[in-house]
Amino acid sequence: MQAEKWNRERAVFHANPPFVHTPQADLLLEAMDFLVTSNHQAIDEAKPALLLDGRAGQGKSAVMRHYLHSFHKEQAELRQRVQAPARGSRPIDVVHISMRSATNERGLAERLRDFLELPPFKTNERAMTNAVIDALFACNVKIVAIDELHFMGRSVAAGHRMSNYLKDLLNQSPCTFFFAGNDVLGSEIFRKNGQPDAAGEQFLSLVQPHAVRPFAIGDRNPEWMRTLAAIEGNLRLTRQQDGDLFYRCADVVWALTSGSWRSLAQLINQACARAIATGEERLTPELLLKIPLNALSATQSPKLLATLGDGTWTSLPEPANA
Repeated sequence: MQAEKWNRERAVFHANPPFVHTPQADLLLEAMDFLVTSNHQAIDEAKPALLLDGRAGQGKSAVMRHYLHSFHKEQAELRQRVQAPARGSRPIDVVHISMRSATNERGLAERLRDFLELPPFKTNERAMTNAVIDALFACNVKIVAIDELHFMGRSVAAGHRMSNYLKDLLNQSPCTFFFAGNDVLGSEIFRKNGQPDAAGEQFLSLVQPHAVRPFAIGDRNPEWMRTLAAIEGNLRLTRQQDGDLFYRCADVVWALTSGSWRSLAQLINQACARAIATGEERLTPELLLKIPLNALSATQSPKLLATLGDGTWTSLPEPANA
């Protein structure tokens, strides 16, 4: 019974591993922190916003969640030390929502309303937005984070309306806004005939874009190996040996994931589950090759697996004495 409980605990842990501080992630976290600490403009002045932009599965949402959690924890500890008297609305440090497919202005207002636990009153989008903005002030919200920005509308016209709506939110609210999405700047949401339209220009002039790039091994830099080493250090496998993942399995993991953060997390989680279930209790190339891949990785991995170990590529960094 005790073993079963521990195995369940390990399964939950491997499915929800600690955040990995890669060099790119730390730069993004620093940019987010700098924006929050510098956004002290007057209420009627629009505050700059930040956009994490890149391909799907590269860790944009993970970086955003990590910053929001750390910021909320910091603010909660600060309130506890100050022990300010409770009055008015309860403080809400961060608002974090995700857009759904083809979200329009009313849909976004409803998502914000629901997060703030406002009553689901039946009214128009403008009145609902005014109530949301009032709540942002009353609850002293510091950050509003909107994920999956690429879901806002599916046409230039929808993007035009949403651009105006988001600019309006930025102008009227007291918060710093974070956005994340897949190839937002390269989409047609803010553009007409390849160029930003008037509404897109207004919104983009307030947004600081930060490209979230995938891992790369072409220059044989050590970032991939260090990332795997950080992951390996958090694994709860009883027979795991130093270097099993970050050295002996590095090329196999690259071949199976192509450096996608989401694919990497899925692979490691399921490989750990198999290692525990079979009693192997360590990650090996043979075990990793038995793990089913997601559809995206399955289309990319055959070419890499066909050349694995033939000397044409490696994910390992250059030797120190090279």
